[in-house]
Amino acid sequence: MRLIQFFYPLIFLFVLISSSAFSQYSSARITGSNINVRSEHSTTSVRKGSLQLNEIVEILDVYYPSGNNNEALIRSKTNFYSEYNNTFMFSLDAGKAVTVIRNISEDTYRISFKNRNGGVGYASISSSLLEFINGEKWYLIKSSKSLVGWVFGKYVDEIY
Repeated sequence: MRLIQFFYPLIFLFVLISSSAFSQYSSARITGSNINVRSEHSTTSVRKGSLQLNEIVEILDVYYPSGNNNEALIRSKTNFYSEYNNTFMFSLDAGKAVTVIRNISEDTYRISFKNRNGGVGYASISSSLLEFINGEKWYLIKSSKSLVGWVFGKYVDEIY
């Protein structure tokens, strides 16, 4: 009985230390402005809100996609047009995620974006103006305002 009483605190301490060692991170800093928080780990999922530069969030989970090769970030402001009559629809600023539809030529891609009003715009853009996000991880976060959702890993700096 004395032996159990002696080892019980040591076992408790070991379990406590071990569980904290497996938790690699618990919080992170947001590294961009107006960063989208999404319902799923995809740039095409519903936007739930946004986060600001240097905002601290709690990390709940991390997702490593097997392939999101049809998604990219645009590197410059881009105009989008209707698919059929080439009418201007809207512009997107650099850093926004778009869907890559197909490769048109050696260095040009056809991309699309669905805006908040449900309108879909299309553009042809040089590959040098796209940052493909294949296999980039996503973080499930919780903000200080209790916003819970997924954030693209490029904009998350883990705090260990």
